[in-house]
Amino acid sequence: MNAALAGTMERARSTFSTISLGQKVVIGLLLVGLLLGGFFFFRWITTPTQAPLFSNLASTDASAIVDELNAAGVAYELTDGGQTILVAKDQVYDLRLTMSGQGLPAGQDTGYALLDEQGITTSEFQQQVTYQRALEGELSKTLEALEGVRSAVVHVALPEDEVFVTEEAKPTASVLLDLTPGTALSGEQIQAVTNLVSSSVQDMAPDQVTVADSTGQVLSAAGEGMTAAAGDARSQVEQEYQNRLAANAQQILDRVVGPGRAVVSVRADVDLAQRDTTSETYVYEEGTPPLSESTTVEDYVGGGAPVGGVLGPENMPDAAENAGGGESTYNKESTTANNAVGKTTEVIQGAPGGLNRLTVSVVMDEAIAGNLPQQQIRELVGNAVGLDEARGDDITVAALPFDNTAAEAAAAEMEAAREADAAEQMWSMIRTGGIAAGIALVVLIVWLRSRRRGDVEEDYEPLELTDDMLAELDRLRVASSRDEVRIDNRQMELEAAERQKVRGEISAMVNERPDEVAAMLRGWLTESKS
Repeated sequence: MNAALAGTMERARSTFSTISLGQKVVIGLLLVGLLLGGFFFFRWITTPTQAPLFSNLASTDASAIVDELNAAGVAYELTDGGQTILVAKDQVYDLRLTMSGQGLPAGQDTGYALLDEQGITTSEFQQQVTYQRALEGELSKTLEALEGVRSAVVHVALPEDEVFVTEEAKPTASVLLDLTPGTALSGEQIQAVTNLVSSSVQDMAPDQVTVADSTGQVLSAAGEGMTAAAGDARSQVEQEYQNRLAANAQQILDRVVGPGRAVVSVRADVDLAQRDTTSETYVYEEGTPPLSESTTVEDYVGGGAPVGGVLGPENMPDAAENAGGGESTYNKESTTANNAVGKTTEVIQGAPGGLNRLTVSVVMDEAIAGNLPQQQIRELVGNAVGLDEARGDDITVAALPFDNTAAEAAAAEMEAAREADAAEQMWSMIRTGGIAAGIALVVLIVWLRSRRRGDVEEDYEPLELTDDMLAELDRLRVASSRDEVRIDNRQMELEAAERQKVRGEISAMVNERPDEVAAMLRGWLTESKS
């Protein structure tokens, strides 16, 4: 076994010694690449797949779970700012059961889960408070589902129901949002928060919701409505309208004075108020029969004054006889008619987006627009933006010298950047070409050397050696192939002079024809090993 192993190692060593330096380098690089690939493949195979153990954890729960994992020696990874814990996928369910047995995550019951804890002895006040807490918890969970909201706290003020009250108080709510760093809520998102909260509470209006962030900035104030959202919406509408009108005017000016020779600025005052108008009109047409009519007629004819006045002795029959009077006539007639009258109710809703006033400013380069008629420019730009002077719109056209320093500097920087990119690209191509040329040169050198060696071996001609030289070389070959060299001290002195002479001739031949001698020695070594 040891002899076979030693022979194998010797053959490998001899084979490795016969290859060229370039081939050794290539073999070394291949071995290094195989080792690195095997290492990374082994790590990829042995690395366990991770899955979330718990997510959306409070800081106290996450700390307690991490302590338990460290005590158990379980590998884990914290993500999502410490709110999510990742462990090996095959350990998720076992660890969840273990943590649940230890009461983790502890958390706290919020939302409608609080209503499950009520008993038969719960008072009405406790029921109301529990319902309010449950509602606040559910709203907090809903708002935390919004993108960019890390946590939310909602407080709801619900008025008590009272019977003998003409005007009932309206419910209100306040929302505190803890946003992720670098996040700012837009107007639509603030409006979504106020609508979510107001729609979840009975009889709550959106303008009764106060929204603030963790920095103390008021995003929506109660009583003022969604100021931030309305401001953003107004700015967006005005900006889009102004950009559209300015683009129309700029297109005309670019054709007249050239690109970059004129600037148009449009300021639009947009009315975003929504108005509802209700009008009622009553119409009566002649000849229409009445819906209902009643007539009362009363006649009185008598010789004396009728009995009347306050009840008393003077109104007794005797008093009536003693009272003076004469003939009298009384007539009363009353007519009531309910005519059919037509009623027309008209409700007009004014859509937001009306234009109150429009102002336009046009500045042209004096070097180009000095000879252009400004009145025609005014009319062209006015028609392009829809100018209405009766509405109070105004336009100003001026020709002033332009400062092109910044534009020229920017153009110079862009040109320098393009030149730098071109130079970098050229040097990159040169480097790549140099590397490719170097590799090709190395390959060519290795190929030429191997071809030269093959040519030398193919063109090898047997050396013309004398019998003494052949005997000495054969003795050296046999002596090198033996494991133990036996030395005859008695013959050494006798053969010393003759060997010295032969060795001198061999040395001279090696110096004169080294390639042939090396090829012959390699052939002998191969024969001795086989």
